[in-house]
Amino acid sequence: MAETCWSRHIVSDMTLSAGSRVHSDYLDVREPVFEGLQVIVSLSARLSASIDGQRPFDVADAGVYLVLAAGRHEGRDRFAPGTLQRYVKIGIDRQAAQRHGLDLERIAQAGGERLGTDAIIVRRQPLTPSLRAIASQILTCPLDGGLRDLYLAGKGLELTAIATRQALAVAGRPAARRWSAGDIERLEQARALATAHAHAPLTLDQLARRVGVNVKKLTSGFRELFGTSVFGHVQEVRLAEAHRMLSTGAYSVSEVACHVGYAIPHFSTLFRKRFGLPPSQLGQG
Repeated sequence: MAETCWSRHIVSDMTLSAGSRVHSDYLDVREPVFEGLQVIVSLSARLSASIDGQRPFDVADAGVYLVLAAGRHEGRDRFAPGTLQRYVKIGIDRQAAQRHGLDLERIAQAGGERLGTDAIIVRRQPLTPSLRAIASQILTCPLDGGLRDLYLAGKGLELTAIATRQALAVAGRPAARRWSAGDIERLEQARALATAHAHAPLTLDQLARRVGVNVKKLTSGFRELFGTSVFGHVQEVRLAEAHRMLSTGAYSVSEVACHVGYAIPHFSTLFRKRFGLPPSQLGQG
């Protein structure tokens, strides 16, 4: 995989950076923490991070990090050697966040690990298939020039909106408050099972029995808590995996379609509808 690393102001109020590289030795990077809201999507990583010289925390798997910072602070990342580091970072300042309708106070109250001072909040959440897909699209943007900036700006806002919605959902959106803690835990188990069996999906009856709820509670709760149906989630997982595989350039379209369980004509239609381009533009054809 070709190594790449870049950072740019996409529009006046958004900074976007992305990278995909392997370091041959430990690498220390010190830089100011972005003031405002930063959404960091780690697709794969192994590093330790700290802020203002405080006790570091480890990043050793895929995840999404919402970082809210006020004032000047210094961040330090120590990247491990021999590990593919793939990430996307989006920074939006406080004034721009307000213009875009992002309530940073609500996001801050959603919880998270506080590092350094109360002026910084870091909140980690799982990397969902939809967020993985958008981050992968940013890393593999097929456009150049002004169209590239337009594409990246739209994807950056889409990724930020979905990541912050996910954080606020956990904090207690109306749908979540209607379900008990036990119900939410069982529905999260159902989502994990649906993800794990995406290539050979469980039926709704099987999934409901596995987590101990009835089908009606499964389908209504899944849609309210996660914003999609069980079928929609499974399809998103499969298409995200297809996008990841095609992005490597190591597989043909037919190989990927077979791997994720679709016939080629149907796969091509779904892929184009989801990502806005035919799979042949990422694969070998």
